Amino acid sequence: MPSSTLMPLAVVPAGDEASTPVLRYHRCRWCGSPTGRATLLCPICGSSELDEQASAGAGIVHRLLTPRHRQYTDGETICLVVMEEGFTVQASLDDALPGTVPEGTRVRLAPPAPHTHLPVFRACA
Repeated sequence: MPSSTLMPLAVVPAGDEASTPVLRYHRCRWCGSPTGRATLLCPICGSSELDEQASAGAGIVHRLLTPRHRQYTDGETICLVVMEEGFTVQASLDDALPGTVPEGTRVRLAPPAPHTHLPVFRACA
């Protein structure tokens, strides 16, 4: 997957679903590949015909990341999450001390946190 400085956004919808966060991504109309929202072209076939979709919000921790500058992370645990839809997103793990969530842990999208610009996930029980 190509890396980008922009990440898919976790958004809290208004109205009755205000407590349910939504993670949006793009799916290519031509080849069906999923990708984050920060892309203008499909990374697989190069098509510009991308449809925005809402993720179910479930995934698996693929890799824990060590930030280069810890003073900027406020102690949050940063990781890569592979979503059930097939795309990967950089995220923050909520209520997790560094090193306490192993790779392969199932996670679910959580409400946005004020201390991070990344989508926030919690380990499933």
